[in-house]
Amino acid sequence: MHIINVKPILTDEEIKNLEGKYLDDSHIKHLINKDTIVYNENGEPILVLIKNCVPSNIAKDAYYSLRKAASKTNNRGVAAGELPKDLKVGDKWEGFTVGKIANGRAYRLKKDGTISNSPVAKAVESGIIGYADRYPRIPYCRTTAFTEKNFDEYKKSVPYIQLISKLFQKYLPERYNNQLAKYNETHEDFKIKNTVFTTVTVNRNFRTAAHYDAGDLPEGFGNLGVLSTGKYKGGYTVIPRYGVAVDVQNCDLALFDVHELHGNTELISSEPFERISVVAYFRKKMVNCGSAKEELELAKSKL
Repeated sequence: MHIINVKPILTDEEIKNLEGKYLDDSHIKHLINKDTIVYNENGEPILVLIKNCVPSNIAKDAYYSLRKAASKTNNRGVAAGELPKDLKVGDKWEGFTVGKIANGRAYRLKKDGTISNSPVAKAVESGIIGYADRYPRIPYCRTTAFTEKNFDEYKKSVPYIQLISKLFQKYLPERYNNQLAKYNETHEDFKIKNTVFTTVTVNRNFRTAAHYDAGDLPEGFGNLGVLSTGKYKGGYTVIPRYGVAVDVQNCDLALFDVHELHGNTELISSEPFERISVVAYFRKKMVNCGSAKEELELAKSKL
């Protein structure tokens, strides 16, 4: 395992100015494309790349099941990228009428003339599997829609997710144990069996703009796998504070600090391809979930 030690090359203000913007090769000082662990100025790991660590049979089953989980959505926030510069109130955009633009986000004008409280981002292909915790609009813990409606497909992906968990344990045992402790506190109804994860985000050919992940366990770590077909260039995951980028290819796994600002470079190809990125994590509020039965009763009480 190659080791690299890095220091920040951007200030906090420069990082702040990048949020919501696309990253490119100019933000890259170190491109990681072999088995490597990267430590920051405090000796803390920020990235581990493990090449070709997923057997082809496990990858194939996961690819054909997980690609179906990534569907068109407008709820990926700043990760979906900046709004069109000429977008204005009253425009028809992404299938709705823009009622308000504030802080770089668009808000839907509803049929009754009021404006939605939920911002709408550019459409991308993304989805979640596994389980989700409570939040204001859906105030109960639940199985994600894809998992519930496509349980047989979900089951085909579980060996892949379990392998990711084992590799996480092997390469970053301290962070793994942090996550395991919270996983063990969580009800069995809301965790992916024999892993340290509750939830997986699945993206298809999605070039994320610079963003921070939210809702996952801070003392844990992000787990990014890629399953792909066809040939393409780019799609590097960049951590601009340190000028570090990682080239995660088919059957590779990258463990990285998702609480550092990060995003992808452009995906370039002259032929059809699919890049399915798979991010496995533990949602920190899942420890507050009751059993599935208790959460169902909570849902009924909110009707």
